[in-house]
Amino acid sequence: MSDVLTRRAASIERSHHAGRLRLAVVSLCVLGTGCAYAACLWVILRGGSAALFSLVPWLAAAALLSCAVVALSAVQRASRERWERRRRRPVVDLLATLPAHIAALEISERAQAKKRLLKRLDVTREVLAEVLSVDPAAREQLVVGGVARRVERELIGSRRKWHRVSAAGVLGLLGAESSIEALGRTLGNPDPDVAYAAAQALSQYDSPRAYAKLLDALAGDDIPAARIAGLLEASPCPAARELIEERAGADDPYTRYWSGYLLGRLGNPRSAPVVERLARDVNEDVRANAAEALAGFPNEPLLRRLLTDDSWVVRSHAAKAVGEGRQRGLAPALALLLQDSSWWVRQNATLALANLGEQAVPALLAQLHSGDRFARNKAAEALIRSGYASQQLARLERGGADSASAERFLVDLGRAEALRTIETVARAAPDGELRMRLISVLRSIGSDEAERVARELDGGGS
Repeated sequence: MSDVLTRRAASIERSHHAGRLRLAVVSLCVLGTGCAYAACLWVILRGGSAALFSLVPWLAAAALLSCAVVALSAVQRASRERWERRRRRPVVDLLATLPAHIAALEISERAQAKKRLLKRLDVTREVLAEVLSVDPAAREQLVVGGVARRVERELIGSRRKWHRVSAAGVLGLLGAESSIEALGRTLGNPDPDVAYAAAQALSQYDSPRAYAKLLDALAGDDIPAARIAGLLEASPCPAARELIEERAGADDPYTRYWSGYLLGRLGNPRSAPVVERLARDVNEDVRANAAEALAGFPNEPLLRRLLTDDSWVVRSHAAKAVGEGRQRGLAPALALLLQDSSWWVRQNATLALANLGEQAVPALLAQLHSGDRFARNKAAEALIRSGYASQQLARLERGGADSASAERFLVDLGRAEALRTIETVARAAPDGELRMRLISVLRSIGSDEAERVARELDGGGS
């Protein structure tokens, strides 16, 4: 067994040397050819064109040699990759049977054999994933066999960045409780790729210790907090809610901010009191995040209060929560935000009102007559997004008693700077009753642009 592993390690080392040698040869050939052509250019510039013709055979030979070396290198590399794929199966088998081989040795031989095998064994995340997909029980056997401890040393001590990244991936798959501390320390690695690899590994644990390490990393500067939060969302830790709620009362507003976000993503009803407390936080960013989280924790009185918060950031997030939570009773309060001084508040209120559907229509119709130009425009946008404008166009086309109210609505819509919706339908309509009614609507709008479009349609222009 140890002889097999020794040969395997030696083979890997030879392949690394061979790869470096191929690169050196190809580089020298390309460099030589480049130097030769540079020399030719120099000769031409010096006026030695006649002497250049004598060098043509040598230049052609150099070019052909370079092409041949590059082609041979590519062929050899392709062959090497095929060979690597063929030998991967034995490596997988060898790794899977490692614990059994060690257990079969005499007690006096086990320690030395284990040390020798683990030192030589080439463990990669891909190979280990294949082993565990076939035999999940091999995970515990490999941890007991010492593989996790060996890889931990590589994670902490290797000078090669991608070796450390690979080691973190292996530890994440092994899931050894003893590796959490090493992975936690690596979260502070100055190299962001290594630090994030450790975070990814910890996110695969269902251990509260691992989850707590990731929560602590939210307050750090080594990994963007948004990436850590994404890993925390996907974590299988069963104690996630309790651990997040513990940090919701932290002195650091940044920690409270992410606590509100994560509790909102979890959406556990038992977290409602904590989210509501965060929605009353003194820090506006914390309030804003908690306000958006309230989409999953219906609290109409609190959301109504947040819609009038002094901070436009809070009002914007609260409006978004009303729409996502389908809080239809807040439609009138949302409609008032169409007059807000902040574009983001107006935009989120518009989208929320469109989400509320028919229940928001009365409030939106009232805003079509607002003295605030922005409010009229946003009310028109919400009515178009919700499908109400399309319904009125269909009523106008059908005619009858409803067509008069539909025509009045479309006139108001056009005066709220939503002329394009009416124009598009009118241009697509064939000559007939609907087209003539829409021309009448355009003339009733009374703007120069509407009159121009009406003339074009009436005269058959486009």
